[in-house]
Amino acid sequence: MQTFIRIPAGAAPAAGAWGGVDGAVWTVVAAIVGGSLAATGHLAKSGTRAAANTSPEPLSNAGLSVAEDLTAGGLLWLAFAHPWVALAAVAVLAVAAIWLLTKVLRYLRRLFRWLAPSARAP
Repeated sequence: MQTFIRIPAGAAPAAGAWGGVDGAVWTVVAAIVGGSLAATGHLAKSGTRAAANTSPEPLSNAGLSVAEDLTAGGLLWLAFAHPWVALAAVAVLAVAAIWLLTKVLRYLRRLFRWLAPSARAP
């Protein structure tokens, strides 16, 4: 359910912020960028959460929740106090999330190939 909420919730404010700049083109571009950033963040968060849930001990989940809360609060404060620094931080986090997603996808591809050796092409 979160996937259907977070991505439009990232696209709508971006479109609203840039909508009056130069017509519909910037509105659409801003909505795509905002939705893409929201999707990247959501996929990185859900992938990290899924990996943390495989460990049997409760400390990793609690630590992850605290880290998420501190990151969200810190970025919110930074956005109000120093918006350009917040923009740079979001850009760095987006690059890190994309890097992490490529590593996770590569791992999953190897895992599926190992689980289904008959599906490999000759």
